Amino acid sequence: ASLGSGCRFLNKSSSISRRNMAQTSSQSKAPSKDQVPGSKSDSPPPISIIFLVYTALGMALSFGFGRDPGTLPHADDFAKELAPTTVVICLFLVSYSLIDVMEVGAAKGKHGINPKSKTFGPLTTNPPEEVYLALRAQANQVEQLPAFLVGSICFSILVNGKAGAVLSAIWATLRRMYATAYRASAGKTFQQSGIA
Repeated sequence: ASLGSGCRFLNKSSSISRRNMAQTSSQSKAPSKDQVPGSKSDSPPPISIIFLVYTALGMALSFGFGRDPGTLPHADDFAKELAPTTVVICLFLVSYSLIDVMEVGAAKGKHGINPKSKTFGPLTTNPPEEVYLALRAQANQVEQLPAFLVGSICFSILVNGKAGAVLSAIWATLRRMYATAYRASAGKTFQQSGIA
């Protein structure tokens, strides 16, 4: 009997999600009032343009702040060179733990989702928008973290530690602003929330 009720739940939820996806796709095809039909303003630039911009930026930073080609910091200066970037990374990780992770729990608690529950009811499989956005903001931070860590540390070792710390602090500040805006965008479009 429980297997049959589970199958009925899955069939019912999958038909609901298909209907919601159809509504969402039909709504997303309609152009907004400030978008010209047929324009590609909402699509990201081609990957080749992104690659060229990052390559040019990396070359400019390397020549502007870098060491002589083929040199690394001396063993005595290695920790001193990496220290500012390490501080920025640690501060970002603490802010991630205190803000992003805690906001997910707060949003779940606000909507009555028990984090200790072992069952997956409709509130966890189809959470309220505020909970979903908090989860996505947290997941987005985790998805971006490996590139941030590798890029920050490599730049600090290979180019310049102080410039790497400044760039890392800028990135961390922008990510913090993005996550805050993302969580606060419940009931808004991406354009209204300032994310897109």
